[in-house]
Amino acid sequence: MTSSNQSVNVPLSPRLLSQGVSTVLMLAYTHYESDPRVIRAAEAALEAGFSVDVIALRRPSQLSTEIVRGVRVYHVQARYRGSSRLRYVWEYMRFFVLCTLMSASLFLSKRYKVVHVHNMPDALAFAALVPKLFGAKVLLDIHDPMPETYGSKFRNLATHIVRRLLLLQERLSVAFADATITVSDPLKDGVLVARGYRPEQIGVIANFADDHIFRPLEMPATNGVVRFVFHGTILERNGLRTLVEAVALVRDPQKMRVRIIGEGDFSATLHALIQDRGVNDVIELFNQAYPLYEIPKLLADCHVGLVPLDIGDSTVANFALPLKLVEYTCLGLPSISVRNEAINYYFGSDECMFFRSGDAAALAQLITEVVENPARLMDFRKRLEPIRERLQWSKEKEKYIALLHKLGGEGKHQTALGGRTHV
Repeated sequence: MTSSNQSVNVPLSPRLLSQGVSTVLMLAYTHYESDPRVIRAAEAALEAGFSVDVIALRRPSQLSTEIVRGVRVYHVQARYRGSSRLRYVWEYMRFFVLCTLMSASLFLSKRYKVVHVHNMPDALAFAALVPKLFGAKVLLDIHDPMPETYGSKFRNLATHIVRRLLLLQERLSVAFADATITVSDPLKDGVLVARGYRPEQIGVIANFADDHIFRPLEMPATNGVVRFVFHGTILERNGLRTLVEAVALVRDPQKMRVRIIGEGDFSATLHALIQDRGVNDVIELFNQAYPLYEIPKLLADCHVGLVPLDIGDSTVANFALPLKLVEYTCLGLPSISVRNEAINYYFGSDECMFFRSGDAAALAQLITEVVENPARLMDFRKRLEPIRERLQWSKEKEKYIALLHKLGGEGKHQTALGGRTHV
């Protein structure tokens, strides 16, 4: 998948360098065009006057280098999705080596001021060693805490030595970085600070939806069919098994449609489960990732967003703020969601239709109530208006840009506390 605005091997103009244009490098083991947090950070830096390069993963159809909305993206390897721990380690190591070599090579001409490293893995921060040795500042962005994330994916890691190794690499990475941020206050306080980091060590740039992209949509007419939607990574822990089981329990499924959009490890199993439960005429699976800017268009005819996150005993799920929930809210779509620490922190009890995680019967009941009385959705849409003011990326963007200026040492923004830069 490529951008319509592409260019191959476009170097930064020597004239711009001579004029002192500050440059930022981002390292992210992700597909740039479909990762909202990386896109938001890159475009915020660009808006603030930085020149921005990103080293990310490559899809089969992509060029090795392209310009995406002004951001230069280097695509270096394919993504692995699977269940092999050793293969994950190998792919991370390969990406680490490529990022280390490329960041060193690019630094010779770009002279990056800041290297923003998006985890996972945390240790990717060390790929910025050469730029750091020559004065660049390293910003570590903990999207997901690795020990908890891999503990939920590989259940026997909970007491395994691998967990201790993951904790060690996280601590070393935080120590190596000049500043560390994460995606929400509950994740900071409930996970990172709880395991020993000082509160001032970890800043928060909240993972909110870009309010310039996700703007309120007109309520589409139902015409007798209520359309529900889930978009995001296709993983079992995102509650998709529960969702299919719930749809199979709905009394009158002909009055509803469910659209599932995304790709991931659970895709094949999900497709088989939809067939097995006989709901393939109700659930449509769009089994691919779409560029961020296309998502609102894909949701424009939908009425309700679905956030059936499977929490169980997972720490990372309990402290996750699903971005899809924020995006639905910004679009004006009422949501059916589970409760966890992060959702309770940002959303009031009457601002979503809540059900207990993993309870397919309760989810089916909520879906049935909406299908039988779609007029209630208008009340929820009105409640969403003040929430959007609380969940604006525009405000977080200002904090992020200020942090870049601090790290880059630009005039009055330069701040150092104890040899470290803080948010």
